[in-house]
Amino acid sequence: MARVGFKKIYPAGSLDKTAVQALFSHLKTHVASAGFNVLLDNPDAIDFIRMGAATGTADDDTPHWAFEYVDWGADAEIRAYPVYGTHFVDGAAYAHSYTLVHSGWLGNPSPEFTLWFAADGAAGWWWLHGVEADAGSATGVSMRPACVGATSRRYPSDTHQGLCARYGIWDAWGDWEPAYARDEDGLIDTTPWTGTWSPFGEGWSFNAKRHPGSPLPKMAVPQFPNRDGGISACILGEFNEILILTDGYASEETVVPGWIAMIGNEWDQPYAVPAPASFTLL
Repeated sequence: MARVGFKKIYPAGSLDKTAVQALFSHLKTHVASAGFNVLLDNPDAIDFIRMGAATGTADDDTPHWAFEYVDWGADAEIRAYPVYGTHFVDGAAYAHSYTLVHSGWLGNPSPEFTLWFAADGAAGWWWLHGVEADAGSATGVSMRPACVGATSRRYPSDTHQGLCARYGIWDAWGDWEPAYARDEDGLIDTTPWTGTWSPFGEGWSFNAKRHPGSPLPKMAVPQFPNRDGGISACILGEFNEILILTDGYASEETVVPGWIAMIGNEWDQPYAVPAPASFTLL
């Protein structure tokens, strides 16, 4: 158990509602295989917490997540939630949704689409990365879903205003979706959005394209949360499951032992994530 992952290649025109429904089933299976403690399991949702955590735990020091399947008639969506509370449908819990996959995203017919997923129940993280075929890109692909359930370190207590849960969902465009955040007045905002930054600039800006003469074509750097908009400074610590990369990598290329690169087109922010020794091909 612990670290698992799969890879799935969808031929052009095949990423439809049925495919998304099947993907949700694969996510549920691999979450259980990763060793997470499953708190809620029904046909349309799975709520899970780090291995060894007690049922009913409402502790933001322990990464807690949920995946949900949403039927939109002709289309379907899979959402992810960071959760602070008993489970994500508990009215007293704080949770914020983020769309992982939507069958209508890629158009009709959809281009060829490749998806990776990995999870580690003992460490408490997961990530999902997808690319669509893109003839106009220098790499031949562009990122679509690219997000990580990150277990960021946090130093001060979350009882202070302007702080949020130590874990949340990060995407490759710099959005950071924690379970909850406190605004500048100290009130809990259940739909937070915050920006991120790296030494190369804002995570949500087009900072991935490098000058061709850069003397550092390959370099991994920490990614830090940052104050943005109406949400106060969130987390004083680095992301445990994210490294921001300069260009020069290829997808699945080893960055450091146990970590691999994930890329898109020349405008997408390349990044690295921890990975299993191999991916199950579905």
